[in-house]
Amino acid sequence: MRYYIADSHFFHGALNTKMDHRGFVDVEEMNAYMLKKWNDRVRKNDDVIILGDLSWGKAEETNELLEKLNGRLFLIQGNHDRFLKNKKYNADRFV
Repeated sequence: MRYYIADSHFFHGALNTKMDHRGFVDVEEMNAYMLKKWNDRVRKNDDVIILGDLSWGKAEETNELLEKLNGRLFLIQGNHDRFLKNKKYNADRFV
């Protein structure tokens, strides 16, 4: 199966509290929910094309997230994917 997703904004607390009003207690709860929904749908060998703005997080926490996400991941860089510029970011998770 092939999936497309954009603007998940993991680790972006303001989306939960000020912008989208996602309704979670905090960013950790929001991330856990999105991770669960992702992995409930996506299998290990599914392709996931990420159309930008995957994570607002730091390189280290984004690396941890990437290890937990199911699927073969492809990323088209978004303007909020700042983690890509950090030396600690590990690109090995992307095809």
